[in-house]
Amino acid sequence: MDGEYLYQLALDMADKAGFGDCFMGLGQKAKFIAHGVGLVINDWPVFGARSKHVLEPGMCVAMEPKFVIAGTGAVGVEDTYEVTVDGMVQLTNCSRRIREIG
Repeated sequence: MDGEYLYQLALDMADKAGFGDCFMGLGQKAKFIAHGVGLVINDWPVFGARSKHVLEPGMCVAMEPKFVIAGTGAVGVEDTYEVTVDGMVQLTNCSRRIREIG
């Protein structure tokens, strides 16, 4: 799949969950959902709204969906995956449990 499809898939999932209006920001929205992982923090390629880059086996990518909730703040995750011929393998070993702070 290419980056454009990946971004649209994430947008559709956010819409279906009722959060499409705040997915990747309010007003001005980030137009990417993932980027490569390598030598710099946001490595090439960037997978987003107009990206024709294709996910290929052997790539490591950081998936980072974010939601900005008006009057409340932002929430998001950034998980790293390895792309394989059978799909994506999550490399981030971290709990997804929501913790209340404050």
